[in-house]
Amino acid sequence: MIAEYLSRYTSATLAAGGTQTLIPSDGEPKTARVYNRLYVEGTFDFSFLFSPVTDSTFGDGSRTPRNFPAEPWTLFCASVSVCQTGNPEEDTGVRTQLRFEGSPEKKVAEGEIFASDPVSLEVKRGEYLSLEIHYAGSRLPCHEESIVPVFQKSPDGWVPSSRVPIPSMTGCSRKVSTRVCFLGDSITQGIGTPVDSYKHYAAVTAERIGFEGIAYWDIGLGWARAEDAASGGVWIARAKRNDVVSVCLGVNDLLQGRSDREVIASLLRIVSDLKEAGCRVLVQTLPPFDYEGSLKTSWETVNRFILTDPVLNADAVFDCVPLLGQPGQPEMARYGGHPDPEGCRIWAEALAPVLKALIDRTK
Repeated sequence: MIAEYLSRYTSATLAAGGTQTLIPSDGEPKTARVYNRLYVEGTFDFSFLFSPVTDSTFGDGSRTPRNFPAEPWTLFCASVSVCQTGNPEEDTGVRTQLRFEGSPEKKVAEGEIFASDPVSLEVKRGEYLSLEIHYAGSRLPCHEESIVPVFQKSPDGWVPSSRVPIPSMTGCSRKVSTRVCFLGDSITQGIGTPVDSYKHYAAVTAERIGFEGIAYWDIGLGWARAEDAASGGVWIARAKRNDVVSVCLGVNDLLQGRSDREVIASLLRIVSDLKEAGCRVLVQTLPPFDYEGSLKTSWETVNRFILTDPVLNADAVFDCVPLLGQPGQPEMARYGGHPDPEGCRIWAEALAPVLKALIDRTK
């Protein structure tokens, strides 16, 4: 399903998406909306990919581990509109009903990956695609730390709530020459930047490089670990369908007690899997996160490996530490462990030419 879908669609937004965890629900029907700002412009077929399998380990793994399927649930109906903001009170445009294999309703089997039928829409860059879903289930997939506007309908109106099923991709039929993927954790997702700001380093990097002939897909997820991507699940399967992949993983592995050797082994597996799939791979050093003691030593060991060991076999490496660390104390995060907009801007401005050089090599 993933391969077929990604052969037709590329991401229309610079926002991150994916199934981060599963959350309990009372089984009563609910209605929600999610708003993704678009970077594409023109008339395209749009389709929404749902992947109700956890991409990564959430927290310490006690709630949901990676590659864990959601229970069966029902998507009663869905609709989409094009609007100017991510505010449901201002979302007054005509809504177009979506269908799933010709039906307005989708009975989702356990862990079933599926997509909506294509619908043609004319959009402009900077507009929002508003997806409304009416659904029910007892344990639902969600992106709990989403930093795009997500709302649930209540008797008093629309209230912010990220504990709802959202698509893993807002896909459009735009034809491009190069697909670029940002594979990472909450730092890549953009935690640390304001909701709906699109000021995280992946989005700013894309803007600096430009959109002509290039599609960008941010699949960064809060709490994600390198071992999750190395496990061969649905998360890395999506990354493999791209031409260029930027990898920034390992912080959560260290914070959850994995050794430097284990992190290095995971990075080796990730690069190997991506290269075997035909991707060009850029590996970034692990960003500063106020490390101390043995944690600092492990962090230094992993980063030294990334920067110096040819066995990694990456097509490019990028050292973000000098940009984000405190002068004289590079392990301490100058702009926060989850970099703020200023840190992300500095990071993106330095990363963009390195990533662009790798993109140009694919043409």
